[in-house]
Amino acid sequence: MTRPWQAAWSLVALLSSSCAVTPSPTLPAPAPAYADVLAQADTLMRAGCYRCLLEARVSYEDLTDTEADPTAVRTGLFETSLLIGMRERELGLVGLGTFEHAARLAVTTDAPTEWPQFVAMAETTRWQRVGVPKALLDENTAHRRRVDRERESWNGLLRPLVRTSPLAGYLYLSLNCADGWLADQPAALTDDLAVHDDALYVRYRRAMCTGRLVEQSLIETQEPRFTEMKFFLAQAALRAGAMALAEFQLGETQTAWPDWPGPVLGLADVTLAAEDYQPTLGLYDRMLALVPDQRDALLGKAKALSYLDRPNEALPLLDRLAALGQWYLGDIYYWRAWNRFSLDSVEPARADIERAKQYRNDADVLTLAGQIAIEQDRLGDARTDLERALRSTDRACDAAFHLGRVHVAEIRWPETAVTFGRAARCYRTAAEELVGELERIREDPAVPEDRRGRVVAQYATRVAAAQRQAASSAFNAALGYANADALNDAEAQAQQASAHPDFAERADALLARIEARRPAEPDIDTIEDEGTPPRR
Repeated sequence: MTRPWQAAWSLVALLSSSCAVTPSPTLPAPAPAYADVLAQADTLMRAGCYRCLLEARVSYEDLTDTEADPTAVRTGLFETSLLIGMRERELGLVGLGTFEHAARLAVTTDAPTEWPQFVAMAETTRWQRVGVPKALLDENTAHRRRVDRERESWNGLLRPLVRTSPLAGYLYLSLNCADGWLADQPAALTDDLAVHDDALYVRYRRAMCTGRLVEQSLIETQEPRFTEMKFFLAQAALRAGAMALAEFQLGETQTAWPDWPGPVLGLADVTLAAEDYQPTLGLYDRMLALVPDQRDALLGKAKALSYLDRPNEALPLLDRLAALGQWYLGDIYYWRAWNRFSLDSVEPARADIERAKQYRNDADVLTLAGQIAIEQDRLGDARTDLERALRSTDRACDAAFHLGRVHVAEIRWPETAVTFGRAARCYRTAAEELVGELERIREDPAVPEDRRGRVVAQYATRVAAAQRQAASSAFNAALGYANADALNDAEAQAQQASAHPDFAERADALLARIEARRPAEPDIDTIEDEGTPPRR
């Protein structure tokens, strides 16, 4: 039974415990002053990275119709909108790169008189070439023509503003920059631009203008959010032939910017150049998901499938490229002929290779044309194409081999021997170079392990194929020399062929026949005595 005083004491204890665990009320933090938000937006704009500019524009939009300084808000909104549109074109962000928002602000009451001209200038910003549809590159040509027409008047407006307006400095650099242009400008321009060193977007534009890697690298160093710089550094690495560095930088960019087409296509192209065809297909598929019918990706994927001996998958891509027309026609028709010929679709292959000749006359096109002509028993056409291929380069091993086939069909034994001998030397050189490249890939620490296994296997196959073709060519040359009764040359070529296991038995048999055809050696003593005057 609970006593009254015990119940009262329990109630007091419960109330005391409740008071002990109940947190004291806290007042909400004071909202930042409009001036502080405006200052933060200005700082983001000066930071200059694409995502910084996006964030800054949101802040300026949030400040619209508040008690913040309306002129500063409108100016910030206009400048970020213009810079974002320009940057989207410089990066190649397909579907963006527009200036409608800036154009609306430019014609509002009390807007500065130069703003509409600023918009017109920004609209001539060239699109990044990597990863955009070819139609946008056609726009670049139109933009360049407009800049040439308007340059004098636009520069007359901009140049006096460069010292006081970082945006004017950005536009001035964008309009005029060409190879060596900035280095030739008077020192006054450098001084005026240096006033805006705290605006990193101006320094970015100046670094892109000079092309100096140190200056470009400093942009991301000073502002880690400026991750788009890795793409431009990767492009510089590609121009310098530093493929491993370029691939690393493109990989980092692609991870940070999964929806930016440029790094995806760049990475796919580098992987294709590294002859790592299987992962290349996934990258081109990713690219085509971002930009359907992007011609570089369609052609790159078709090449990868061709090298993987998957012609039935490559042909629809090449058909689509042919339907799109205008760009890469030489490559399109060559690869379509190549794949059709591999499927024994000879007449369509001939039609394509003849179209390819209208745009390309290199050894690859001419050699394939010669092969197709041999298949159709057009030996004169084959000889013409293959001889042209051999005149264009000493590395046309296949052209020499197939020209040898033409000479065999025409029963021209001396020409057969010489041409196949040339092919044998060419293939031996190619095999040696492939072996050297194979060893480099095996030992190069920059090659990823998974790629190393795939590419080494491919190179080993190519080495074996080149060595076999060298032996085959040498054996055919030996037959040509034997039929032309040049037995010493025939013996030398047969000995070359006998070193390969696939030709050892036939080459040895040919050597035996060559030896049997040699005339009997004369009696040396008899010859020596005959007609010799007696010694005194």
